Order: sequence, then C-alpha cells, then structure tokens
Amino acid sequence: MDGFQKHDIDHLSASSINLWSNAPDVWVMQYLHGIRTPMGPATWRGICAEDAVVEILSGGSERQAIDKALAKFDNRFLIGNEATTKERELIEPMVQLAYEHLMEFGKPEFPEDGKQEKISITAKGDGWAIPVIGFLDLVFPQHGVVIDLKTTTRVPSTMSAEHQLQRAIYQKAKGNMGVKFLYVSAKKANMLEDGDVNETLAKAKKQIGRMEAFLRHCDKDTAREIVPVNPTSFYWRGSEDLFDKFYG
Repeated sequence: MDGFQKHDIDHLSASSINLWSNAPDVWVMQYLHGIRTPMGPATWRGICAEDAVVEILSGGSERQAIDKALAKFDNRFLIGNEATTKERELIEPMVQLAYEHLMEFGKPEFPEDGKQEKISITAKGDGWAIPVIGFLDLVFPQHGVVIDLKTTTRVPSTMSAEHQLQRAIYQKAKGNMGVKFLYVSAKKANMLEDGDVNETLAKAKKQIGRMEAFLRHCDKDTAREIVPVNPTSFYWRGSEDLFDKFYG
C-alpha cells in the first residue's frame, strides 16, 4: 500500500501540490484531518467575478451578470466590513475588463452538463501512481486555446511558480491546444503563458514523491505532531485561532 492509498487520497491537483510545498502544516490539517481554512472575501470576489464573465461570454446580459455576481457576494458576507466592501467594489470593473479582453474569442465551450471541463494526468513514481486533476475555466476550440482567468489586485508580468504548475498540468492534458492565463485587476490586464512544461512537471513529481513518502511513514496524528509549522505564514491569515486550536 502506497502513502496515498494509506490515507485514502485518490487524486491531487495543482493547489494541493502547491500547498504541500508552501505550507505543509496547512496541508496536513486540510487533507489528512479534513479541516479547511475559511474562504476569504478576495477568493469569493474572484469566484463571483469569474462566474459573471462566463455568463456574459455565453450570451448573457452584462448588467444582469454583474448584478448576480454582486448579489452572490453579498449573500456570502451578510455583514460587511472594510475588507469585504473593498473586494466587492472590484467585481464590476474586473468583469468589464476581463470581458473586453476575452470577447474576441467568442463563446466558450463547456461539457453538456454546463460545468467546467475536467482534465487529468497521471504522476507515477516508485510503487505509486496518482491522478492529478484540474478544471478548465474557458475552452475555445475554434481558436485552439484554453484560458484560465485570474482576478487580482496586482497584475504580474511573469507567472508565479504556483500558476506555472497549474498551467503545465493543463497544457500536458490539452497538448493539442495552447494554455494561457489572463490576469485582470480593476484597471489592467495581462495574458501570460510562462514556464517550461516538462521542467515544471518534473519538479512537481519530486514534490509528489516526497509527499507519498511522508504519507507512507505517518498516520495522520503523527503527521500532525511532526510536520513543520509556520503560524506567521499568510496561509493562516484570518485563521490564527484555527492554528492555535489545531496545533496548540
């Protein structure tokens, strides 16, 4: 029995691999003990904005899509504060700018169920194999391109290593199509496709191998006791009480 089977982990994703690499203490809590840090207003803003963009590209009304996104955000944060208000105000300009940069691609294609297309590649090592999955934001077969939309307050000039891994997984799975990431703030947008796919996946495989070995040698309580912890990591921002409760 390999480490993944031991802990009933049947797949990985770019986010789980990145979390293991950057914050193993959060990873252990989330993937071995089933406790997640709460979703903050910035993350929820991104979800609401991206939903609106998809609706507009699919033929929906821009005004109605934005209003629905704002209502969805408000339903999540019934009592607003300075942080939620700031993120809410970004939704409309982000949606409008994203649409301006994507409208030339036309209507995206989705599976018959209307959900995002699921992709999967397999990572293999010594005695183990596990699927690495992902879900595609926008697929434009007529242009031969997949575009992942990232809303952000700071548009990068180069993709982060974490996003390069996500793109590499998508590119490996959709080898006959290009994969690009569109970064959109309230005022700026940038389309990027950085990183060598094979090199990025080779580095990820090493991390997955270390993850498997860790899991093979630990039960979940031992993992909790020995994993390095970093309470000052931004991954714990807003969840300091959860850190204290889980790690003491």
